[in-house]
Amino acid sequence: MTPSPNTLLQTITVTTADDLVTLWGALMGGGGFGRRTLWLVVLEDDGRPTPMIVPIDDIPRAPTQRDVDGLSTILAGIAEFGSVVWLLSRPGVDVVQEDDRRWARALTPLASAWPVHLATRGVDGQGKVQPITG
Repeated sequence: MTPSPNTLLQTITVTTADDLVTLWGALMGGGGFGRRTLWLVVLEDDGRPTPMIVPIDDIPRAPTQRDVDGLSTILAGIAEFGSVVWLLSRPGVDVVQEDDRRWARALTPLASAWPVHLATRGVDGQGKVQPITG
């Protein structure tokens, strides 16, 4: 039997790249995401996710300097709670687009311990999570 997303979020420890994909998959569920959202999750020092899961809905296709500055301010206020991991979700194909890479390049300096990941619903309606590279 597959554990529920809530159970998995309470029991997972992120110590590898595969663990992080599993965490994002638990958040996403089977149907994927249907809107442009930036997800921020804080991991404790031992890799356990804190209850702090912050979705920022309806983000622009590509980040502006104002977006990056605002996120940097948010991170300054929560840095004491652990390390941040990022997930960009959007509708559409599950191929990484140039705008996805722009977000990854903007977010990586803010929290570079883990790669920024992309979650999409994909053309078949099944969710997919992958690191954004390049």
